[in-house]
Amino acid sequence: MGTVDYVVVFLYAIAMVWLALVASRRSKGTDAYFAAGHALPWWMAAISHHVSGYSAVVFVGFAGKAASAGLSMWMLFSVPCFIAMMIGAKLWAPRWSRLKVLTPVQYLEERYGVSVRIAVALSGIGVKFIDLGIKLYAIAIVVQVSTGWERTPIIIVGGVVTCLYVLIGGLWATVLTDLVQFAVQFFLSIIVVTAVLAAVGGWGSMWDQLPEANSQLFNPDAGLPIEFWFVYLIVVIFSYNGGTWGLAQRFIAVGDARDTQKAALLSGALFLVYPLVIFVPAWSAPLLMPEFFDPITAAPIAGFDPDQTYVLVAKQILQSMAPGLLGLLVCSMFAATMSMIDSDINSLAAVFTKDVWERGHKQPLTDAQLTTVGRLATLAFGTAVLGAALAVDGSAGIGKVFSQTVQLFAAILPPVAIPLMFGMLFKRATVRGALGALVGGFAAFAILKNIYPDSFAIYTGGEMIVASIIFFGDGFLSRRTPEKEAEVEALFERIEGRPS
Repeated sequence: MGTVDYVVVFLYAIAMVWLALVASRRSKGTDAYFAAGHALPWWMAAISHHVSGYSAVVFVGFAGKAASAGLSMWMLFSVPCFIAMMIGAKLWAPRWSRLKVLTPVQYLEERYGVSVRIAVALSGIGVKFIDLGIKLYAIAIVVQVSTGWERTPIIIVGGVVTCLYVLIGGLWATVLTDLVQFAVQFFLSIIVVTAVLAAVGGWGSMWDQLPEANSQLFNPDAGLPIEFWFVYLIVVIFSYNGGTWGLAQRFIAVGDARDTQKAALLSGALFLVYPLVIFVPAWSAPLLMPEFFDPITAAPIAGFDPDQTYVLVAKQILQSMAPGLLGLLVCSMFAATMSMIDSDINSLAAVFTKDVWERGHKQPLTDAQLTTVGRLATLAFGTAVLGAALAVDGSAGIGKVFSQTVQLFAAILPPVAIPLMFGMLFKRATVRGALGALVGGFAAFAILKNIYPDSFAIYTGGEMIVASIIFFGDGFLSRRTPEKEAEVEALFERIEGRPS
């Protein structure tokens, strides 16, 4: 990057500080800090949900895989997200809004009991840090390729900035950042895509010059067969509709149930279209940078890190157009990743504050005390994420960003999401089935991952099947007390919007 790029980075940083300070004025009290006071406009929730659904991992890991896998990566990332949000707009988004809670886990005590609430809270918190560490590591790759700086200092500075930002501004700060960086990133991505397509002769010419398998919706040769896609689709349905707590927060923060439906639909439409502008430069990379790819298969050659693909193409395009554009791109990608990490840290802190600390505290706590606990939890979780990113950076065997993200996605989501998500839909579910799904799912993943380490469809699909059988099977076979039946019925009247 040149001098103008660094000036742009500095000015962008100043703007982010200003946004954090603005947000801090709207984040007084736990309700505002964790749920934006349940007053988030639906269109802001939609854009924030969309932006929080991807990060530098998409620009690094997914784009790197797209260079060799072709159109199947759009089919893997965009189409499942779109389908997930179309389903979620009907089933889950309005229910999150009607719950009127601060955290996604909070309602589980009323639904099942305190044991499920705490078990899901601790399970979700305990397994999330490596996932967030990989995301922080991914943005360090972007900055390193753009600047030539060492990766470790980038991780440390990025982690500190990310933690302080959400510590100051809460959920409002994350949402405001999402809006700014979405506009900047969209503008720059359109510039890059237009230049790339012009350089390769257009959309059709690009595919004509690439291997035939790259233009197929499913590409088994790249490790993305249809069974992989189907299992990943189910995981994404869980994640984007609330299994990832930071995304559930966007719906919780909207006051009206109908507005959450509009937010889900808009987010889904963005997921279907916008990733194309990310993947086109990656698809064109074998043509624009032939020295890094096999001319027959378009696979990356030995010694080339495919995680750098998108950044190298964007750098090549933007540096030739105008000074400052590359710095702006780096800023927007950093902001996207910061937003995703901040979103999860905010939701983790909310869950710890409400579902672990307050629930386990014998004496009532004031709102000011809870806000202080929430900020301290934010600081602690941010530090843990930084530590995880440094561990990823220092691990020679961590593997590529795409494969590690997908594996962790699979390990974390289904056992936690099944009792959380289907607790809103399946009335007969019991505390025993919920806890059994949690334990059984994690156990199935551990066993199957050890036996079939390279088969995502088997170890993730098997995990989901085991957890589902336990959850639904116990629900159909067990009986609850009349008191619990009445409590569950009252909850369903509320979340379904029925008059009591």
